[in-house]
Amino acid sequence: MEYVMSKLLWEAREGKYAVPAICVSNMESVLACFIAADRTRSPIIIQSAYSEMEPQMIGYRDLAGIIRTFGDRYTDVPYAIHLDHGMSEKECMDALEGSFPSVMFDGSSLSFEENMEVTARIKKAAGQERTVEAEVGKVGGEEGGSSDGSYHIIKSDPDQLREFVLKTGVDAIAVSIGNIHGCHGIEKQIPELDFRLLERLKDACEIPLVLHGASGIPDEDIHTAVSLGICKINYYTQLYNVYMDCVKQYSDCTMEECMGNATRVLAGEIEKLIKVCGSAGKA
Repeated sequence: MEYVMSKLLWEAREGKYAVPAICVSNMESVLACFIAADRTRSPIIIQSAYSEMEPQMIGYRDLAGIIRTFGDRYTDVPYAIHLDHGMSEKECMDALEGSFPSVMFDGSSLSFEENMEVTARIKKAAGQERTVEAEVGKVGGEEGGSSDGSYHIIKSDPDQLREFVLKTGVDAIAVSIGNIHGCHGIEKQIPELDFRLLERLKDACEIPLVLHGASGIPDEDIHTAVSLGICKINYYTQLYNVYMDCVKQYSDCTMEECMGNATRVLAGEIEKLIKVCGSAGKA
């Protein structure tokens, strides 16, 4: 059953677990999400970015339609549809108009004031019935089709976070605590998560917090982050690698056999992440 993302996040906050947010861009990856969530009885957030959809010539309504079609099959799976890393106000508005009920505006390249202004406009357009996620600080690494492979991590500031939430009315915040996009970025530096900072960020606001760049972070660090208030955890690179390794392994098979195997392998990997997040059995 489809839910607004904020409902899933508040339930996770109260239940002290996190909902995995899985990046998808085609039918196979969407199906793998539902298979994994159904097997583990877990809620799940199914998300994509324009930079992931555009190369496959898939629009917002196309992808939302695919997700909802499988949602009609897996009626016991609580899921939400979300735009990951809207890199501009236009991308977020296009997604809202394209039947995405939840968007993330990534204003981390803007000044703090500009980030607040644009986020506030997007939240006003979304209204109370739709969810807006934003980012305070800057998570390092690769994201959104950016060619900038350096980290440029700017850790989230608790005082700025408090002001941002107050002035924008945003529903969830992606925090920067040393996490890095893309399995630790192009330079492949292992992240050191600042858990003391995460505690201060949780105390600074009363809305769900989000961890980006979770691929490859040790399970014990994920568990600690969840215990300190992380309610949504984003995964892409780890799943992409598993999926593509399987495609290469079965490249001599028929297309149907190759993609079927890749879907099953991807579903198995998503099941592992669901258990790490602690959301198994929470549906």
